[in-house]
Amino acid sequence: MTRRLLTFAATLFGALAAAFAHGDLHEAIDAVSQVIAESPGDAALLLRRAELHRMHEDWPAAEADYAQARKLQPDMEVVTFGLAQMRLAQGREKDALKLLDDFLVKRPEHAGGRALRAGILEKRGDWKKADADLAAAVAASPEPHYASARAQLLERHGQADAASRCLDQASRAHGRVPVLEQQALEIEERAGLTDTVLRRLDDFIAREPRPDIWLARKARLLEKAGRAEEARAAWRLAGAAFEKVPADKRASKVNRKLAAEIEAARAAAPSR
Repeated sequence: MTRRLLTFAATLFGALAAAFAHGDLHEAIDAVSQVIAESPGDAALLLRRAELHRMHEDWPAAEADYAQARKLQPDMEVVTFGLAQMRLAQGREKDALKLLDDFLVKRPEHAGGRALRAGILEKRGDWKKADADLAAAVAASPEPHYASARAQLLERHGQADAASRCLDQASRAHGRVPVLEQQALEIEERAGLTDTVLRRLDDFIAREPRPDIWLARKARLLEKAGRAEEARAAWRLAGAAFEKVPADKRASKVNRKLAAEIEAARAAAPSR
């Protein structure tokens, strides 16, 4: 790459960052086009502009850039993935599925492709194949949103236990991911798995910096389950833990609400 082209590339990436920060796709497309004018044979740049046109829903321009990128570099399989995303956005679901099938034969480890196909498969009524795709996406990528998406799919189809296991496995694989652990707790709570939720809450209480929050949640769950004595014990522990919260933090709206809830639970407790 020439010095002049390097300068253009630097301008391009700076403009792209600014464009996306301000949501200005026109500016991003213009920046890429400047660099393409200097290097018209660069398939990667054409692919980048095709993606921008796709995001802008300028289908003819995107189609032309995808075609040119493929012509310049026939083995650039990710063009097929871009086309699949565009077909789906155009409402051409059957065409998108065919493109994804072709793409994933060559790139079976592509997590984004797996997740996109999973969405189509579930919509078409084949949730088990969708789950297999999402399981492959989870195995291929450390990004937590793939495990989250798989758990949501499993929950939608009555598989709460499998959903929480999926989240726990993903969290353990990446050194504990709080957002996945909390999602598992919410799934278990919706499924009515009270004892499982209580065990998870005890784990949170033991290791989180604000045990009072989790003790209060435990108390609410115990009340809902009709376990009044255990609920009162949890509220007492929540109150003791809340007293250790620095005074300046207790003044927030959320903490004032929690303090009022703890006080109300204490007031409602039978005297001994």
